[in-house]
Amino acid sequence: MDPTVDDQFERQFFSYVLDRVVPASAFQDPNQLAILSDADFEWWWILASRTSNLLKVLMKENATSRDFIGSTASTIAGTAVFNGINIDNWAGTAQASAAFPLAVPYILPATRTYTFYFTDTSAAPNTVELVLSGFKLWPRPKV
Repeated sequence: MDPTVDDQFERQFFSYVLDRVVPASAFQDPNQLAILSDADFEWWWILASRTSNLLKVLMKENATSRDFIGSTASTIAGTAVFNGINIDNWAGTAQASAAFPLAVPYILPATRTYTFYFTDTSAAPNTVELVLSGFKLWPRPKV
């Protein structure tokens, strides 16, 4: 963002966290993350930790049914079901001490719910923590 442009928002650093033990060999295990009603959220970074990297993730916005991860292969007849992207390709890992930055921040509106679908291929329970970091957007009071 251009620091010389005033978009009329105060920003408060904030992180949304999704903790889950994904069952062994789970297929598109659904997990919801709700954005609080107090402010829109400007999403800048994604970070993950997991027991095993044999885990795929899909993300969907419930209100619009918008997919955040997809493949054209899943639309071709006769192809295998698309179960998402390998988690280490989607998020910076805590093991590497690096959060993955979004090239352009994305606004997650207040009260929206997002579903993360996990597919585990490790045949063991997989403890996962996803962290969406960014800023709550507080409208600046008019003076």
